[in-house]
Amino acid sequence: MQIDRVQRRVRLRDLETLAAVVHAGGMRKAVAVLNLSQPAVSKAIAELEDALGLKLLERGRRGVEPTLFGAALVRRTEVIVDQVRGALRELAELADPEGGEVRLGGMETLHAGLVGATVSAMLLRHPRLRFVLESGQSPDLIQHFLLARAVDFVVARPLTLPLPVEVIGEPLFFDRLLLVAGKTHPLARRRKLTLAELADEGWVLSRNEVMPESPVAVAFAAAGLPLPRRIVISGSLNSRYNLLDTGRFVTCIPHSLLPFSRERKTLSLLPLELPVWNTATMILTLKDRALHPAAELFLAQLRELARPFSKLC
Repeated sequence: MQIDRVQRRVRLRDLETLAAVVHAGGMRKAVAVLNLSQPAVSKAIAELEDALGLKLLERGRRGVEPTLFGAALVRRTEVIVDQVRGALRELAELADPEGGEVRLGGMETLHAGLVGATVSAMLLRHPRLRFVLESGQSPDLIQHFLLARAVDFVVARPLTLPLPVEVIGEPLFFDRLLLVAGKTHPLARRRKLTLAELADEGWVLSRNEVMPESPVAVAFAAAGLPLPRRIVISGSLNSRYNLLDTGRFVTCIPHSLLPFSRERKTLSLLPLELPVWNTATMILTLKDRALHPAAELFLAQLRELARPFSKLC
């Protein structure tokens, strides 16, 4: 393959078309995404295969699938397209530095706390900035948003280490879970408590918090107790607060959330200390991706607001 000659014939639009066909699983499905006719999509793929002298697609059991060459090209295309879009965004922000956009993913507790506070602080100084906030658990945020380049970065606590090789993790702090109940809970005013006394209470916990390595599970195991049986599993903060209001449930919230929580006045901290998470809450970025100025400004503000939490652990 004569790379110089091929390079002159390969167009970015054709590469984007190939990627869209692969992700959609067929040319017909890609038509709607690309806003092109099916003959135009077929022509783009044919010209790309002709320029490269390689077969890029083949029909498989699940529709159109990439060949080994097609898969490699799509993988590189995603990086190229992302870099071009990033460059265009950066040019737009250099021309209008107050009108940039920051796209990030985070866990719900961080959106309600540290991330939300950072957005508010940024908008006070840069009111024309735009923000796109994606919420989820760290595995989904990493796989479906960060690695897919749908966000600039993720703020989350990874469930497992090491991170994927493409991902850089910058630790911010080790979060600590605080045990809380509603003000009307019978145990809300107790000055001393043991986990054994909480074993038969109703609990609201997320899926992460019932995993064996979670601070809750570790604390119960250290006390020689199984996890409580009366558990409502929910990752929704609203669900937690609503159940706490009944006076029949206890839960835990991150120490990084409490200072920002509007509901903190309705919560009673229970006098029991849990261990910290063994993995830090991190800023997660891609190794081959340069962040644009608005994202860098956001992260500088985020680090500043996160600094006190690293001193509390």
